Amino acid sequence: MSALTSISLAARVCADPSKDRDVRSLLKRHLAEWHQADTVVLDELGLCQGDVRVDVAAVNGELSGFEIKSPADSLARWPKQQRLYSRVVDRAWLVAPEKTLAAAQAPGWWGLIRIVETPHQLGLRIIREAMPNPKPDAYSIACLLWRDEAIDALAEFRLDRGVRTKGRRLIWQRLADQLPLDDLRRAVRAALKVRPQRVADLARKLR
Repeated sequence: MSALTSISLAARVCADPSKDRDVRSLLKRHLAEWHQADTVVLDELGLCQGDVRVDVAAVNGELSGFEIKSPADSLARWPKQQRLYSRVVDRAWLVAPEKTLAAAQAPGWWGLIRIVETPHQLGLRIIREAMPNPKPDAYSIACLLWRDEAIDALAEFRLDRGVRTKGRRLIWQRLADQLPLDDLRRAVRAALKVRPQRVADLARKLR
């Protein structure tokens, strides 16, 4: 993932403190403007079987996760979110007001984006660039895959024998145990990139 630029701005729509949706919209616009065409941006990506959701995920040559804490949010869920993000994503970002960034004490490899507000503008300013995740967990990464995606990943490496009828946990465990981490990450990114189209196709079939 190429480096983010230093700041992105949008006009404020009202004088009230910005909500999650306002920051999310600006962040997604920023990602669309500054990243390569093969980047897929996903909302609410579930981690560890949905225990925590990434507010915004950007998928290209890496999986980057952005946790948004708008001025209206608290840090009550932050310890768990930080822990699970740190098992899965290649790079992690905390997007929050200055006081929240200071109180959160994010790990040193996390990137920090400060939410800047004036009466007329909402902005995002890079405070610290994200670094590669130093301790990814293979099983947690495998859990990003739906069951059929996980079977396909195993089949690509001829590791699917004996597990096609098994439950998801056993399939994920085989991926974690037998695929090199880089191959597992590539398989997960490939599945995530086509997932929006799969969801759209399924929705059309159900109409």
